[in-house]
Amino acid sequence: MAAQTAHTRVDFYLGACLAVVCAGMVVLNVCRADYILAGAIAALLLSVGADLQAAYRGRTLPIPIPAILIGLGAVILFSVWRLGPQLGFYVFPTLIGGYLAMPGRGALWYSIMLIAGVTAVLVAIGADTAMVLRLGFALLICVVFLSYAAKRIVEARDSLEDSAFLDPLTGCFNRRHLARVAQSQDLSKAALILFDLDYFKSVNDTYGHPTGDFVLRAVTSLVRQFLGPEDLFFRIGGEEFMVLRLRSEEGSTRALAEKCRAALDDSQILSSRRVTATFSCAEFDGRTEIEPVLGQADVALLQAKRAGRNRVV
Repeated sequence: MAAQTAHTRVDFYLGACLAVVCAGMVVLNVCRADYILAGAIAALLLSVGADLQAAYRGRTLPIPIPAILIGLGAVILFSVWRLGPQLGFYVFPTLIGGYLAMPGRGALWYSIMLIAGVTAVLVAIGADTAMVLRLGFALLICVVFLSYAAKRIVEARDSLEDSAFLDPLTGCFNRRHLARVAQSQDLSKAALILFDLDYFKSVNDTYGHPTGDFVLRAVTSLVRQFLGPEDLFFRIGGEEFMVLRLRSEEGSTRALAEKCRAALDDSQILSSRRVTATFSCAEFDGRTEIEPVLGQADVALLQAKRAGRNRVV
C-alpha cells in the first residue's frame, strides 16, 4: 500500500512538472503567433490537468498515462516538423519521463517509436544528416542507460520488499506479509496450521541463543519439505509458526500437520534432546477474515499444550 502511494505521488509530481512546461510552451507559441502548435500543446495540457485533478482527489485517472505520453510524443514530432531540428532535444526529458511513468517493456517500446519518429521527421524536413545521426546515437545511448537503471531500480525494489516481508532469521514470511495476504487473497477455501515449539525457552537457556537460532532454521527447513506451492509459511512469534493453505481439501490440513509433527519428533536436530512441536488446525469454511480463524487455532493450540504437547488438534 505504501509503495502504491509513493508511485502515485511520483506520477502526480511528474504530471505537475509537465503541466508547467506545457503552460509555458503554450504562452511562448501564442506570442510567436504559432496558434496551431499552441493549440496542440494546450490539448495536451488539458489532458494532464484532468489527470492531476483526479489524482489529487484520489480518483482513477480519466486519461491513462501511456496515452498522455503518446500525446506528448506527437506534440514533439509536430514541433520538430514546424520549428526545426532543435526541438528534437525535447526527446531526452520525454524518454526519462516515460521510464518513470511506465513499467516494464512499455517504456522501451515507447522510446524506440519516439526516436524512430523524430528521426523520420528530421529526414523529411531535410535536416543535416550528420546532426540526425548524432542525435539518434545520443538518444539510443540514453535509452540503454535508462533501461539499465530501470532494471536495477526494479531489482532494488524487489529486494526491499523481500526484506520488509521476510523474517531475516528463518526466511519465513512475517506478520506484515500476513496482513497483506489477508487483504489481497480470497481465504474462503483456506485453512491454517499453527504450531509452537515445545519448551523452546529451555533450549536458549541451556545451549545459548546461537543454538536456538540454529534450531529455528532447522525446523523451518524441515517443515518446508512438506509444503505445497500454495502453502505460505509464516513466523508469527519467537518460536510460533503458521502455515496458511490457500486451497485445502477436507482432511488434508490435519494430515499435513501430523506429517510435520512426526518428522520433527523423529529428527535429530539436536543430538542431546528431542525437538518437538504442538500443532493446531483450523478451516476457514467460507469465512474471509483471518483473525477469527487464527484466534480459534490459538485457543486449540493452548489446550493441546495443556494436554501434554507434541500433538495435533
